[in-house]
Amino acid sequence: MLPLLRLLFVLLIVQTVVYVLISLYSRAVRKSKLKRHWKKKGLTTDRDAYVRRGLKQYDGSIRRKLILLVYIIPLGAIALLVYVMNFM
Repeated sequence: MLPLLRLLFVLLIVQTVVYVLISLYSRAVRKSKLKRHWKKKGLTTDRDAYVRRGLKQYDGSIRRKLILLVYIIPLGAIALLVYVMNFM
């Protein structure tokens, strides 16, 4: 049992690092797309305000929430493997 807990602890640390990196990368990509869209369309509004509004919408989007699968998929796979190996 102790090796499993140690594995899960290390896995959670690694997953947290990966989650933060993916979140930062995804936000930077979205920000650059918003800036390119503003420039391409030739909008007259303030660019920073436009980008802030777009990032606020992004924060509430399903795409942002899908990044949480970084936690769910590996932990689910380990739980499934433990179940199959012990009870089937």
